[in-house]
Amino acid sequence: MNTLRYVGRDEPLTTEQGQYIMDRVVYAARRELVGRKLMPIRKIDSATQVFGYDTLTEVANAAIDTNWPGRETLDIVNLTRSTVPIPVVHKEFEINKLDLASSRMTGTPLNTTSAESAGYKVGLEEDTLLILGYSADGTAYDINGLYNAAGNSRSAAGDWSSATNIPTDINAMIAALMADNIFPPYNLVLNPDQYNEAAVFIANTAVPYLTWIKERIGGEIYPSATQTTSTGIMTKANPIGMFEYVIAEDLTVETEILSKKQGESLFGRVYVRGLPVVYDSNAICKISGH
Repeated sequence: MNTLRYVGRDEPLTTEQGQYIMDRVVYAARRELVGRKLMPIRKIDSATQVFGYDTLTEVANAAIDTNWPGRETLDIVNLTRSTVPIPVVHKEFEINKLDLASSRMTGTPLNTTSAESAGYKVGLEEDTLLILGYSADGTAYDINGLYNAAGNSRSAAGDWSSATNIPTDINAMIAALMADNIFPPYNLVLNPDQYNEAAVFIANTAVPYLTWIKERIGGEIYPSATQTTSTGIMTKANPIGMFEYVIAEDLTVETEILSKKQGESLFGRVYVRGLPVVYDSNAICKISGH
């Protein structure tokens, strides 16, 4: 549940003003973003700062015996433990003191442009976290999103400006997932360039490749600028137990009135605390190298 929280001095907003800001921020944060459409969401305690989880390595195949098996057939299960701090995705904003006073006196809606921009930036950064991950130094990823956690890869793929390469790449990604017993439906995320290239019609038909792809994968196709050009991911479309978005605090807006020395404007912060977790990397295939 998205929340509005007041901090500092007495509540600086009327209920209507607070709800209006929250509505505008949520709308801005959620428009055209796809990360949450790919991953199941699990809410955890808001006080959680570090999340620990196990990933299971592949075990041996099951066996068939005519006699009752003994315990010597038991595998030694190898669990890989990961403990990751839950990051805070945030952006701050400010609403002018006079705008706030005018809205309170006349009942007119607040000018929430700065709050909406903060909400949009938080949503965009959350999408980047979920699809790519987080890198403190811009090189190595401290937290893997879906793309960087992918256990399957279609590299040196064909250039989609030559449309005949599209089904070749799609079929190769499906084959890689099926080889790991990950079966349809799938979702597909593409850079807008490749999404537009796939909008062309299949030769001698009135059917665009996008339609063919959607029927082939059984799920949805999403354009996202989070994916750099010539990259994309195909993921299991109902990935329960395979990957998820763990949320400690969902989208929240905190506000307070600044001191007289600071101008008595309304200071606000939009944030969300969540972590993408991939348990089975084989449920994701990335594509790169067009």
